[in-house]
Amino acid sequence: MRLALGGVAAGVAMPRRASAVTAEKPLVMLDPGHGGHDPGAIAPDGVFEKTITLATGLALRTALLRTGRYRVAMTRTRDVFVTLEGRVAMAMQANASLFLALHCDHLPDPTLRGASIFTLSDTASDALAAGIANDENGADSPPGQITGVSPQVASILASLETRATKIGSQSLAQDIQASFTGVVPLLPDPHRSANFAVLRDPSTPAALLEMGCLTNKLDETRLRDPRQRAQLVSHLTGAIDTYFTDYAKHSPTG
Repeated sequence: MRLALGGVAAGVAMPRRASAVTAEKPLVMLDPGHGGHDPGAIAPDGVFEKTITLATGLALRTALLRTGRYRVAMTRTRDVFVTLEGRVAMAMQANASLFLALHCDHLPDPTLRGASIFTLSDTASDALAAGIANDENGADSPPGQITGVSPQVASILASLETRATKIGSQSLAQDIQASFTGVVPLLPDPHRSANFAVLRDPSTPAALLEMGCLTNKLDETRLRDPRQRAQLVSHLTGAIDTYFTDYAKHSPTG
């Protein structure tokens, strides 16, 4: 299933027409990675990344709406495939205030565990970030290629973010790292950067969260446990609160 800029997929939650009051609330776009025929990473015992990302995304949507401070949209709300290009298009169409992609790592070293947060950059911060971006970008098109849009839009998507968007993305990543520290395990140097296709909306601060490593038994157990996922969701909600309190309302992208 491919989405052009005007397309909306079955099972994709897009924001409804907002009232004058709700229009003032920032719109958070949640992007549970993979779905449908694309399982994402697969743990040694067969657990699919797509299942964990969707369960976490739905729980985070509930937590954010419960605060009464946000509107929330999702790129998918059930087990369907959405292209990377379609996910970017949804954030652009919705004029999202924030975009958060949810994923799980699959690393060659099973002793590595912990979450990591990625922001967009033209050059990867390290080999690990480059490898993860290459895997994620290969979901439905060659790495670095955005298809199905006009040359003008493709040129924008292929460029680095605007300065304001880049600063907002960095702030979001730092807030997530701070909220996880001491509570949710983190990889060494957890804030990294690479050229992720799904983060290429130049108008929306965005981050990609790898919630843990499915190749590590401890992380897999943590990610499969609803209570531990609830803890992660609670701290993500706190990080988003911090972002909108400390940065977004004072910035051009807010």
